[in-house]
Amino acid sequence: MTNYYPRETVEFLAVTVTVDGAPVTDNVEFCVTPVGERPELWDAPTVLDNRIGVMVQNQEPGNYRVWARVTDNPEIPVVDCGYYTVA
Repeated sequence: MTNYYPRETVEFLAVTVTVDGAPVTDNVEFCVTPVGERPELWDAPTVLDNRIGVMVQNQEPGNYRVWARVTDNPEIPVVDCGYYTVA
């Protein structure tokens, strides 16, 4: 995913999360970080029209990476879902 947004935007960014090739929508949390930083604080996904994702809003210009964490048993995979740019 590579999307470009003006810094004034308020927009839903749908994110497809896959584990072992299968899409996952349950037990998913997201973290958005500036590119180069590691995920620390996780939030529940935003849900819109039966899709999960994150809201792009109130961010300084720069590149941001979207991370997903899937709670499963016994694994808890963290997935790099791509990045977007705020201009």
